[in-house]
Amino acid sequence: MPTRRQTLFVLSNFFIVGGVLGVSATTTTQSTSGASFRIVAPDYLSLTAANDPPIHVETDASGYVTRLTPGGDKNGVNKRAITRFEDIVRLTNVSETDLDGVYFEFDVTSDSLSDSTLEDVEAALQVTAGDEALAPGSDGDDLLDVSPAVSGSEGVLGPGESVPFGLQLNLIPWTGPSTLEDLPDPETYSATLRIHVERESSDSGD
Repeated sequence: MPTRRQTLFVLSNFFIVGGVLGVSATTTTQSTSGASFRIVAPDYLSLTAANDPPIHVETDASGYVTRLTPGGDKNGVNKRAITRFEDIVRLTNVSETDLDGVYFEFDVTSDSLSDSTLEDVEAALQVTAGDEALAPGSDGDDLLDVSPAVSGSEGVLGPGESVPFGLQLNLIPWTGPSTLEDLPDPETYSATLRIHVERESSDSGD
């Protein structure tokens, strides 16, 4: 019997292994477009795959996550659907001070797509803490406040402590945050996930 993390409602055979919680849409189809997002984070954070073997991420030779790759196979991603890839990256504090806040935002650029389309792509991409989608930006939701996985002092990640996060693609244009029902051709744009951090005696970084 498939587990909750191995079930993709409507398209149950789209993803073979865990990491996907579900899809909700009246009509859901597969897209021919995959997705790949570069990650930029301060050097006092370590980003590793939360699953072994890694799923929906790319790692370098040292095992650190460098890209998110939801639907990064021949199937692509799901049109007209909300797809959540839960807990695919583990973020670890490798500094010697507490982290007081962790925030995320997507930066999408293109030489050919319109500004409104780029804004729609950014709006459709959401980082998740458990089953909660985080509001983006340094004034958005703090991963450490929202995540059920944070232990110890509320809203603080101590040295050596870690917390997972995931990714959600909301491509339901009539109820979602954007007007897109599918991502553009990945060859037409570049997307970067930027991680901003607040820590003791330090300004937020990216």
